Amino acid sequence: MKKKLSSTQTIFVKNLFLTTILGGIIGILNYLFNIFVARYTDQEIFSTFSAALGLIYLVQIPATAIQSVVTKEVARNRGRNLNHYKWYSLGIFSILGVIFSTLFFLARGSIADLANIDTEIVLYLAITLFFAFTSPIGKGFLLGKERIGTVNLILLLETILKFGMGALAINMGGSVPLLILANSVPAMLTTIFILPLIKFKKEDRFEKRDTLKINYRELILITFSFLFLNGPFMLSMPLVNPEFRAEFSAISILGKLVYFASVLTSSVLFARLTNESEERSQKKSLLISLLLSISIGSFISIIFFLFKDLIVNLTVGEQYSMITPYIGGFGLTMTAFAFVYMSANYFISREDYKYFLIPFIGTVMQIASFMFRNENLDMVMLNQTVVYGFMAITTTIYLLFKLRKIKNGEEEREKVGEY
Repeated sequence: MKKKLSSTQTIFVKNLFLTTILGGIIGILNYLFNIFVARYTDQEIFSTFSAALGLIYLVQIPATAIQSVVTKEVARNRGRNLNHYKWYSLGIFSILGVIFSTLFFLARGSIADLANIDTEIVLYLAITLFFAFTSPIGKGFLLGKERIGTVNLILLLETILKFGMGALAINMGGSVPLLILANSVPAMLTTIFILPLIKFKKEDRFEKRDTLKINYRELILITFSFLFLNGPFMLSMPLVNPEFRAEFSAISILGKLVYFASVLTSSVLFARLTNESEERSQKKSLLISLLLSISIGSFISIIFFLFKDLIVNLTVGEQYSMITPYIGGFGLTMTAFAFVYMSANYFISREDYKYFLIPFIGTVMQIASFMFRNENLDMVMLNQTVVYGFMAITTTIYLLFKLRKIKNGEEEREKVGEY
């Protein structure tokens, strides 16, 4: 009988479940972080932090792109001496971080007006932006080498540090600057510790012309890809009507629990795809990941439907009891977005950037929805269903088309082989 999974795919499945288990613990801690902010600060502080959180997702887009670029480069050059590339990339991305964080801070007035936050808060967002350029390098190297267990332990440590900083911020009366820094400082601390420990065997012959360089074209394309992909996700918080931002934030906390639980294995998938050159194996890895992602999101959403009152009371509190009708449906919406995100990782690994016209249109739809339909919570929640539903349906069509194209190519090659 033909073996269904190769040895590398068996390891991949084990890594998926390891990430799901450890990621579940990480997700719970991240979830508790936001829950504690909601429960133990007043609505004004929670509303301000929620608006800042949308910008945190925005300024951390470079981290996702840089981690992806480094992961791909390390995977492509396994067996080579990458010690020079490690420090070279750190230097280049540090310089870029200084430039972009400075420009971000200089535009603090416009940014503060857009997000309805105090200008002083932008300084801490600028620091977060700088860390977004430097902190993902270590994990990018580890993922490129498929050190999944190590990465999970690092993420767990970062989450514990984040939780500790959040508890300190709450004890200080709800310090928004410290709450913002809690989302970036832990990753920077672990990078400072782990980067010198990542070693490669020195080669006897390592010609200067063989030294790896940053692929800026790929970096820019991936950055814009993740920017458009996360556009609907990160723009909702600063754009929602401040009159009911706290209530929408409470819904988003529960929805993001579903989303983050569903995309826990995205980095594992990306690492496997970049280390796998055979299209059939890539497709199998993608389908396994999508099945796991959708199953996790659907399961949590069903729990939301069945125990919505209990969940709201135990999490964000009775003061947000008005959100109970929305959390189950929004959980399914976030499951759909998780499917989009996991599929996008597949397209990025294949350098298929044409796909990102779909999330670009989704981002435009999100902005338009808040411009013209932002009067009450019912209206906004319907907008979210339409935007994420559009992205999920069009992504499904595009993915099926691409997988069909790959299958046809495989059949053609098999026919040629027979002759």
